[in-house]
Amino acid sequence: MTNLLGPTEPCRLYCITLLAVAPKALTDELRGELNAAARVVSGTRKYDRGLTRLRHSVLHWLHVTERVAYKLGVMTYGCLHGQAPQYLMERSVCQSLMSH
Repeated sequence: MTNLLGPTEPCRLYCITLLAVAPKALTDELRGELNAAARVVSGTRKYDRGLTRLRHSVLHWLHVTERVAYKLGVMTYGCLHGQAPQYLMERSVCQSLMSH
């Protein structure tokens, strides 16, 4: 089977799991960084209107919390379908198994 995750993924996965429980102040700070990146990519200025629409409609970037949920979903899918590193699959337990 093909491994969906590259060699640098353990560090990224750890960061994503930390962001899943991060306080709103931190995710708001990250949103500001994403906005700055969107301005660089699009050539817009800080107070130009329509940055949110640009981020979602043109660049197809998710909100920080949506991106974290997406990444966790991809990681879970990989674990359940044998496409994740062994150490993750060993730690994955289906909810139905936990209730028994």
